Amino acid sequence: MDEESNKLLAKMELENGGKLEYRTYTQFLGKSGEGTKNLGGLLFYVGDRLIFEDFERQSSTMLLLMRKKKEYIKLKFQISVSDIERISLVNLSQAIKVVKYNKNPGDLKEVSTIIRILFRHVTQVLLKDGSAYYFEIFDLKGFNSFMSERIQ
Repeated sequence: MDEESNKLLAKMELENGGKLEYRTYTQFLGKSGEGTKNLGGLLFYVGDRLIFEDFERQSSTMLLLMRKKKEYIKLKFQISVSDIERISLVNLSQAIKVVKYNKNPGDLKEVSTIIRILFRHVTQVLLKDGSAYYFEIFDLKGFNSFMSERIQ
C-alpha cells in the first residue's frame, strides 16, 4: 500500500475506535423497506461491528456541464455482530422487492449453486429484529470466511 492509503486506513481506525480487521469494497443495495440506495463503498470490520461507509460518486464531465451537481451526503452505518441472525446469498431480484416494497426478508431462501451461476445474487445480512441489509460484495469468499468465525 502507498503512504496515502496507509494514512486513510489510520484515520478510519481512529474514527471507528479500533483496528480494521477486515475490509472489502461493496455495492450497498439498501436496507429492507427503505428503498434502493446502490452506493459503492467500503464494508469493514472493527471490534464487533460491521461498518459501511460510502464514497462520493465522481460525475462524468458531460453530466457536470448539463446539470448542477447534487450535494453529497455521506452514508455510514454499523451493524453489531450480536444483532446478526444470519448471512446468506439471495437472488438479486428478490432482494430488490424486499428493499423497495418492504417484503419480508426472512422469506428469502439462500440461492443454490446453479442459481448462483445463472443469476445475479447479493449478500443478505439478516438481523434478529427481522430487518436486512443487502450488499454486492467484491471479496465474497474472504468476507464469508471472515464472518463465519464471528457469527454464532
